[in-house]
Amino acid sequence: MGDVRIKTPNLDDIFEKWKQSAVRKDRKKMEKQFGTKGAVFSLDAISAAEYVVPPALKGAAIYFSIKKTVAPAKGKEENLVMAPRVSRETFYSFKGKNVNKDNWKGDEKVPIYESIAAVPCKTCGGKGYIDDKCRSCKGSGKIEENLNVLEGEDQNKVKKVFSYPCGECYGTGKVQNPCKECGGHKNLYKFEIQPVPFQSVVTGVPVLHSSLQTKYEKEIGKDLQDLIESVEGIKFNNFKDLDDKAEGSLGYWDKNVKKTINSAGSDYKNYEKDKDTQIVTQIYLFPMIQLNCKSKKGSKFEIYSIGSDQKFMIFSNF
Repeated sequence: MGDVRIKTPNLDDIFEKWKQSAVRKDRKKMEKQFGTKGAVFSLDAISAAEYVVPPALKGAAIYFSIKKTVAPAKGKEENLVMAPRVSRETFYSFKGKNVNKDNWKGDEKVPIYESIAAVPCKTCGGKGYIDDKCRSCKGSGKIEENLNVLEGEDQNKVKKVFSYPCGECYGTGKVQNPCKECGGHKNLYKFEIQPVPFQSVVTGVPVLHSSLQTKYEKEIGKDLQDLIESVEGIKFNNFKDLDDKAEGSLGYWDKNVKKTINSAGSDYKNYEKDKDTQIVTQIYLFPMIQLNCKSKKGSKFEIYSIGSDQKFMIFSNF
């Protein structure tokens, strides 16, 4: 269908459709902005010729829809560290609540507070120290020294052993050196790096690019998604065909239309590469018209039409 020419709706038809929609939505507002004091309010008195400020702007809208499937990442890791290292980490606690992935700014796997657990050090047996033989007493617990003793009348010189408890090991024969594995803290500490519990959801998301650079693209895209069967556009299977045939299909062309096609095509390629995203519709090209309007009371607003003269929808910030 890429070689089909599509006709834009008449400006009066656009304005008339907007009038009918606006009065159903808020009749009091319409009466306030367009009514005449002392006269019966009538839509027939509100015409495009009087309230549309020329010129009407022509553009194009590119639309397709994607399906995003968001699921938590899989797998977990375990870290085992000395006690001081624990305080250097940033931990997360979700308390059983799932997270909206669109609002999440961090990594998909994070340290979990509830997973922190003490693990007795295997090197020191959870004591925090290693028993080594005392070097001063060589493990005996005693210091032995020779005394010179003179015995008897002849004062014969003999050596006697004098021993006393070692002051380095307090007579135990052992000294306690801090364990290098746990740093003397008795335990090592493990914690898990777990996937963030993202909400597992599947959502349809409209993607709209318009050459008229409206700030209402999000709202218009949602309306298109809900009412796509009520709007006529030209369908394309790829952006190469769209780029080649857009000018002939629309019957008009400008640099903003070209820029819009390029921007939409770039988005399309990114979605094709995204593992969480599936493109679920063809690519639609819609004629788009912007009417700049001013009410009888002086309020300015815009009306946008999207679609052909046969089937189009309107959107307004009135």
